[in-house]
Amino acid sequence: MNRYDILHEIFHRAGSEKFMTLYELETETGLSGAKLRPMLEDLKEESLLVEHPEGFQVSENGMHFCKRRWV
Repeated sequence: MNRYDILHEIFHRAGSEKFMTLYELETETGLSGAKLRPMLEDLKEESLLVEHPEGFQVSENGMHFCKRRWV
């Protein structure tokens, strides 16, 4: 699983309206937080994902990326 698979999961589960917690990502992907965190940080650096106290959410740039790639 790569970082774009993680973005895909968040995009389909939460979209731009909802948040997905690290725990939910661990449950859905079967990966530990220690393995997910570097991928999530890369997505944040690429401005595709934002992190809030409530969890992770696809950014506006991320929505454009996801729609071009998966819709």
